[in-house]
Amino acid sequence: MSLKCLRAAIIGCGRVAWMLEDDPLDTKPCTHMGAYMAFDAGVVEVIAASDTDNERLEAFGERFGVKALYKDYRKMLEEVSPDIVSICAWATDRHRMALDAIDSGVKGIWSEKAIATSLDEAREIAEASEAKGVAVIVSHLRRWSGEYNKAKEIIDEGGIGALQSIVCHFGGSLLHTGTHAFDILSWFQGPVEWVMGEIEKKTGGNDWETTEDAGGRAFIKFKNGTYATIHAEAKAYFFFEFDVIGSAGRIRIGNNGVLEYYTPQESRYYTGIRELGLEPFPEFVQGNIWIEALGNLVGAVNGDEASRNTPRDGYRALELALAIHESSRSGYKVFLPLKESKIKVRSR
Repeated sequence: MSLKCLRAAIIGCGRVAWMLEDDPLDTKPCTHMGAYMAFDAGVVEVIAASDTDNERLEAFGERFGVKALYKDYRKMLEEVSPDIVSICAWATDRHRMALDAIDSGVKGIWSEKAIATSLDEAREIAEASEAKGVAVIVSHLRRWSGEYNKAKEIIDEGGIGALQSIVCHFGGSLLHTGTHAFDILSWFQGPVEWVMGEIEKKTGGNDWETTEDAGGRAFIKFKNGTYATIHAEAKAYFFFEFDVIGSAGRIRIGNNGVLEYYTPQESRYYTGIRELGLEPFPEFVQGNIWIEALGNLVGAVNGDEASRNTPRDGYRALELALAIHESSRSGYKVFLPLKESKIKVRSR
């Protein structure tokens, strides 16, 4: 581990950058700045921030005592030369910001998701960071969750038998919310063979090359022979949940404390029949996912560990979202990997 304190900067001073720390209900820290402030003293320090909204920028600086404030992030990169950059701006801007940060000589990037709004953009970020040896984590934060890691361990060790299917529900759009889900699906099940789906609404013109981020639904076949069903219709409530079905068990996992593990047991209602019964979920260590993610990035910058969610992982999550758009456009199955996709989705 390097003894030098890493100098960090934040691009985009909105909710996920720091404002959600004022949510009285959320577990803290729950933002990039919250994680930096809670991390081990002397390891990493935020020394600069940038935002085009001057009111937000000044509020950030006053709250955290950061003096180097910039409306132009490029000027910040040039004058401050940070070691690490958090990119918390909207997805439409992340591609250019990531490439500029890489070109400026940063050692690490913590990018919000989706990593980009098109496959070409995501590919460029992955290739540029790899060419320059820049450590990158994409903020699909369930990769750093103790409960999701334990669920994957149970699946990988045959704790629910042979994995057969996953049903995923979430309210929201396919990129902004959905890439969280698609990252977990790829992590749990591996590469995708094909996608059949539809989006809730078509916007952005007849050529479909630029469209707004929308919800939808899809049926996905993975190369390991398993399937996933996606329900991402707009909802009047927050919902994010996986129902993982195996030949000898079931796991339900999601937000709002949903964490259940079922195994076959003798039926209480039918002689000679086995039905699923609820088991205590196996013990696991649950740290704060924001601190865990930052620790992973610091470790990757110092060469002590690998990123748990690389730009290639971010690419695959985005690819699944765009494949649903492509299938909705054509009305047919779309096989992965996508050889080409011209669709660009305006996502926040």
